[in-house]
Amino acid sequence: MVNGKPSGMLTGPNLVSCIDELSLQDFDDLTRCTQLATRSADLGYSRFLDSAQWMDEYVSTLNFLGWSVYGDSIFTRTRHWLGKTVAEFLVDGAQAMPDTRQGNAMIDTLDALKRDEPAQFSLDEQSLMGERFQVIPARYNSKGVIEMAVFNLELIANSKTSKFIYRDLEGHSAQIVQRRAYLKLDKEKFNSVKAVMEKKLREVTMTRFQLQKFRP
Repeated sequence: MVNGKPSGMLTGPNLVSCIDELSLQDFDDLTRCTQLATRSADLGYSRFLDSAQWMDEYVSTLNFLGWSVYGDSIFTRTRHWLGKTVAEFLVDGAQAMPDTRQGNAMIDTLDALKRDEPAQFSLDEQSLMGERFQVIPARYNSKGVIEMAVFNLELIANSKTSKFIYRDLEGHSAQIVQRRAYLKLDKEKFNSVKAVMEKKLREVTMTRFQLQKFRP
């Protein structure tokens, strides 16, 4: 069976993972902001050839929608060797975040994605088998403000493979190149542009896969 609240969502190249206390309305608002930011960035740049400019436009659109960058790290480019799977790398990264619940939320999201064949196919297609994709952990902070981290990722491997996120890449000299940005939502600013947002959403045709947490 599945839990009523989603553990995550996939739309375009974006895999969103959220702690299950996030309300359905906030989850939906986060999804729509992600879709609009993706569309805006895609209109201006190639996410594969101009990844730095693409992410800059992505974050700029989120900023217009009420998301402000915080923390001391944005667009930091780091390179990591993969020991095994991309999924394990993502879980390790989430577990290292200040809110330790992000690790369990990422596990739930990846488990749900693994059971959803159409969603896996869409991620393969949208990312060109991992060439460019984004993972976005989201949560409420201690003040009840929505925060999210945007990890823009590039998988570098000897060969491309379907369901790349779960393939064992050990021994294939696989690497992940990562850029990141941390953002939090100003609800007042978000509400002030909601009418514009609703109008722009009519132009978005991006498929959305809601990933439900499995309960035995």
